[in-house]
Amino acid sequence: MNNHFENLPYRADELSAYVFSIDTFVIGLKNGKVVRYVAEDPEAFIAWLSEKGVRNINDEVGSMVYDHYFP
Repeated sequence: MNNHFENLPYRADELSAYVFSIDTFVIGLKNGKVVRYVAEDPEAFIAWLSEKGVRNINDEVGSMVYDHYFP
């Protein structure tokens, strides 16, 4: 089982959730830290995150921003 993705210094079981925009992933770790990561192949990284059960919170974050500015 592949618990590491290329050049990402964290194991899959350390990751909690992520947001992706343009070319950068913002990843929340289970220890509360937030890190940025730029993958050479974003589609492959998204597939890996999904396979590992890491939550994609793009829609949640987008609706929070929208609700804040357009109540």
